[in-house]
Amino acid sequence: MTVPAASRTLDILEVFARERRPMSMSALAKATGMPLSSCHGLVKTLEARGYLIESKIQGGYYVSRLLSHLVRSIEEFDPLPDWIVPALAEMRNACAETVVLAKLVGDVAVYEEVLESAQSIRFIVRVGDTRPLHASAVGKALLGEMSDTERDAQLAGASFVKRGQKTITSRASLLEDLRVSRERGWYMTHGEYFDDVSAIARAMKIGKEYYAYAIAGPSTRIEASLDKHVRHVTGFARKWSAQLVTA
Repeated sequence: MTVPAASRTLDILEVFARERRPMSMSALAKATGMPLSSCHGLVKTLEARGYLIESKIQGGYYVSRLLSHLVRSIEEFDPLPDWIVPALAEMRNACAETVVLAKLVGDVAVYEEVLESAQSIRFIVRVGDTRPLHASAVGKALLGEMSDTERDAQLAGASFVKRGQKTITSRASLLEDLRVSRERGWYMTHGEYFDDVSAIARAMKIGKEYYAYAIAGPSTRIEASLDKHVRHVTGFARKWSAQLVTA
């Protein structure tokens, strides 16, 4: 469930992040697809709280420095253990593909960390982006680590929407995929969300929550170096087993 007012507020902030310029009320309304009256109310609320300022010189509204100050304060605390991002970066450098870290939020996997490949053609995703559990390697890995009871509850009412040409679209097929993947020790998607993207993933427990990490990239490159990528993914948990236990 989402709250429309909260979603619209975030839409406004995301428009500024994309446009990077002051914008008039009508331009904001058009860019966010909301009625002018609703946009006016949100903009004036954000302005009153100090998050937006009106530029008399350039014309239009823009984000104030308050938001950046709050973000810096928030970033001073990182709920993840301090070893995990450097360890993921080490794996990214070794495999030369994008490495991601995701966690379960509701019925989707949310990307918490993204370490992009340096290659010009690469898998690109943003922190905060979501993926359905049935059509993503990180989602499968999260499901695969659950108990049967947890997994049944998680999949209750799942719609299995088709995303790519090879998306799994039935509960029975997904459960069989999870069974095979768990036995071999790693999870994979190949053209199941994006037709030309493949990913290899595993999950691990940090504190009381499960996180999944994956190597992702163009299918042609991932498939050509599959054995190497599998070694990186499966070796990650073994290498950091002590930290995973104490995190």
